[in-house]
Amino acid sequence: MLKGVHIVNFLQETTTKVEVRALAQFEMSLHSPENPKKVILLLHGLSERGKRIFRKLSPYLPDDALILAPNAPFPLPRRSELGVSYGFSWYFYDSSTGQYFLKQDMARSWLAELLKLYNPSSLPLTIIGFSQGGYLAPLVGLDHPNTELVIGLGCEFRDTLIQEKMHFPLVGLHGKEDDIVSMESSLNNFDKVKHLAPWSHWEAIPETKHEINQLIGKKVASILETFNAKRSL
Repeated sequence: MLKGVHIVNFLQETTTKVEVRALAQFEMSLHSPENPKKVILLLHGLSERGKRIFRKLSPYLPDDALILAPNAPFPLPRRSELGVSYGFSWYFYDSSTGQYFLKQDMARSWLAELLKLYNPSSLPLTIIGFSQGGYLAPLVGLDHPNTELVIGLGCEFRDTLIQEKMHFPLVGLHGKEDDIVSMESSLNNFDKVKHLAPWSHWEAIPETKHEINQLIGKKVASILETFNAKRSL
């Protein structure tokens, strides 16, 4: 041994994946009527907030529904001239590699705990998701037997994620001018999974980009009215 040289023995290192399920504090936009007949869960897009999708869609949603629009569990800092603000993410996907850094499982568990708190009597559940929230929406629907309808806005329903029969109708609405999520890709993916739903509908909305505008809002209202009318027959 060389004189004066100190030998350091490093401990053997292993890596593993650990899942810890917890419900932390969060912000949520909420509409809570006295005797709600159903629950509508709104899932916002990447780096957005529950407040945004709530404000965009609430004028078109029924007054007798308990409406929940939570922030996703994972914060994303956004820098601007005014400083740092935060949007939120449901999961993390690397589009350059096609791999998930963090899959949807944790958000699904988180939302399951949220619905236990706010819907303990398991009222009928409608889920409406925009963009990243739309990708997630049918997966959340599968976790809850009381899900009666899932609507995705500006998203894709991927057959790599949805591989079991759905007990709820599946609806996709997509802007014809969407330059973020391809309309053609959205329709192609919808065609691959629609047979797994009891009934399904996909529709392209004219004069609409990657957004929730008045045309989208009115179409959502029309779908909810038609669906409720069919259920009451």
